[in-house]
Amino acid sequence: MGASFDILRKPWVPVLDAAGQKMELGLLETLERAHELQAIQTASPMEEYSVYRFLIVFLMDALRPEDGEEDIGGLLEAEQFDMEAIQDYLTQCRKEGVSFDLFDEARPFLQTTYVEAWDREAKPVSTLDYTIPNGNNHIHFDHRRNEISYTPGKALRMLLTAQNFCTAGAQSYPSNVNGAPPWFALIQGETLFQTLVLGMIGTDEILLSFDEPPVLWRNKKEITAKQEVAKTSWLYGMLFPARRIHLLPDETGERVSEVYLSQGLNYVVTNVWKDPHVPYRTTDKGRFNWKPNDDETIWRNLTYLLDEKDTPQIVEQRKHLNLDEATIHLVLYGVQTNKASYLRQQRHDLRLPVQLIGNEPAERFIHRYIERAEQLGKALYLSLNQEEISKETRVEAQQRFYGVCEQILWALLDTISQPGADLNELFQQKREEMIREVLAQADRVLEDQTLRGRTILASGEKWKSLWKECEKIRKEDAR
Repeated sequence: MGASFDILRKPWVPVLDAAGQKMELGLLETLERAHELQAIQTASPMEEYSVYRFLIVFLMDALRPEDGEEDIGGLLEAEQFDMEAIQDYLTQCRKEGVSFDLFDEARPFLQTTYVEAWDREAKPVSTLDYTIPNGNNHIHFDHRRNEISYTPGKALRMLLTAQNFCTAGAQSYPSNVNGAPPWFALIQGETLFQTLVLGMIGTDEILLSFDEPPVLWRNKKEITAKQEVAKTSWLYGMLFPARRIHLLPDETGERVSEVYLSQGLNYVVTNVWKDPHVPYRTTDKGRFNWKPNDDETIWRNLTYLLDEKDTPQIVEQRKHLNLDEATIHLVLYGVQTNKASYLRQQRHDLRLPVQLIGNEPAERFIHRYIERAEQLGKALYLSLNQEEISKETRVEAQQRFYGVCEQILWALLDTISQPGADLNELFQQKREEMIREVLAQADRVLEDQTLRGRTILASGEKWKSLWKECEKIRKEDAR
């Protein structure tokens, strides 16, 4: 008998229980106990989000909520999943020939079957981990790849991560439906059950076909390497197979050390696809998903999470749900990439007042605030751009200033979201706080110089330019 791993019952989903203890559960037990569990938790933000995404897609296919307010709200009121409905769904899947065995010979779960033309050489299973250096350049190649093996559960989680966070690579490997990985957002509930339900959307809100083609494990069609795809269904797109992946267990079935990995489907990215977990940015050139960038911090792009045309669908939906909580606990998952290189994983927890979503006066306030902060930050850097001051010192001063501006903004959110708040007067106050802070940072750099250096800098035109920029801002705001 060959290797076997039943993903419904064998432990692979990493969860926190009510007491904060870490454990792994099978899929069915995870859903059955979701109202008793806190969350999915792994060391990798990419892996953590990928498990959440899979569970949400599984539930969407099984439960099919139609109306965002009524049906999603109804699920929340039930306070736990209907396991009979889920068992009925599994029965239907089995009638269609679906296998939930990770190592099934005919239909291994969430994988392709072996095709000699494409699966010519097995690779280390660690190739699925994009955070480990890889490639033909041996300066960047980590030879430990060949020594790594995973449990079947870990291999499944890495398979999910590899599909969700893949980007264009060497040998014409395609990106996913989102292109390079964007920011993904989830609303963290008090329990795992709430988080999963709040990650779902009503099918009536989906502009694409919902299930034609069906979700990947119900789709019998072979994944053809490099085949161009111009459109997709919602379910298929949420777990889009941009890679052909086939796990190879050892003789015991307890470890996976190798994998067949090759090009999958090539989605021709258009504005048709809208991911319910992704914030977008609308410009004159169109709508684009928001991607992690070294130069773009979360707080300086906060309006993408607040504007109803740009915010993730799940956030817009949450605003209209009749819930007692006045705050949305939003978790952002992302990875900064450069072509085929993965630079930095990120996970950010944000708490946003529900009343901020779609609140145009508050959005304008935030936009003006960020605009002034960036204007002053640039002026500070330019005023310090002198021979006597190192680039490191200039950057540090600028970042300290931005750090204070960020703290001020987060503290303001509750106030500016309230109806009737005098936002103009408040803006004037906070602008003056920013001006005082930017001048304080300049003075701090000046004090660190020698006496002769201080004299030279204090009398310089660049130094005076900072004061001029502050006055210019005051005059502009007074109009």
